[in-house]
Amino acid sequence: MSGPMCRRLTAALALALLAAGCEGDPNRPKEAQAVADVINHVFYHAKWQQIPATPENQAEAIVFQQSVLFRDGSAILDRRAEDAIDALIMEAAPDPGTTVLLSAGSGAANRYDRLALQRLESVRMALADRGYETVLGQQPQEVPAAPPGGNEVRLTLAKYMPILPDCSQPQPLEPHPPAFDPAFGCSNAHNLGVMVANPADLVQGRTLEPGDGEAQSLSIQRYRVGKITPLDTEDTKSQ
Repeated sequence: MSGPMCRRLTAALALALLAAGCEGDPNRPKEAQAVADVINHVFYHAKWQQIPATPENQAEAIVFQQSVLFRDGSAILDRRAEDAIDALIMEAAPDPGTTVLLSAGSGAANRYDRLALQRLESVRMALADRGYETVLGQQPQEVPAAPPGGNEVRLTLAKYMPILPDCSQPQPLEPHPPAFDPAFGCSNAHNLGVMVANPADLVQGRTLEPGDGEAQSLSIQRYRVGKITPLDTEDTKSQ
């Protein structure tokens, strides 16, 4: 097709697309109205489909609970209590940054007596030695309350499991070709879900630590006065 003819057709199509939203415009030429009718017919009969949204990874919380029992009047962890803490960690395998909720009895955290607070502190120190942070709070409603005066400290933690999108495409019978539109970007989302270190990040991002503005300003000051730290030299040649 010659160049002038291509330019005329392109200009006519562009004009028709701009005016396609106004169906039945009396000021529109018949040629442009004919093109607009064809475009409207194509859209209304679903011959052109919008690409679906990219599938996203989801995360489901699984709650693990464990009871740590103390002897009457004691806040010292014995061998049985240490084994209970280790059993929770072994079963749950907490993700990095997981916080363990500690609770004692059915009362609020601000009503714990001295012995209950000492027992909670013993459990907190034991978990800290194992590399886990704790928070003091009231046990969830779905957890059965410990009896009044009980020698029990409850450990509750939530571990998130990633729910990856299903990228399998059913193969239709001949002569229909397979539909790839529902899987647009699905493989990429699936791979990201497999590589995530902490599935809890799929639910909510972590809070950033405050920046050290003083340290950054010192580096700029060293640059201004010419006290630049040289880079380490490394020999990359093979021996």
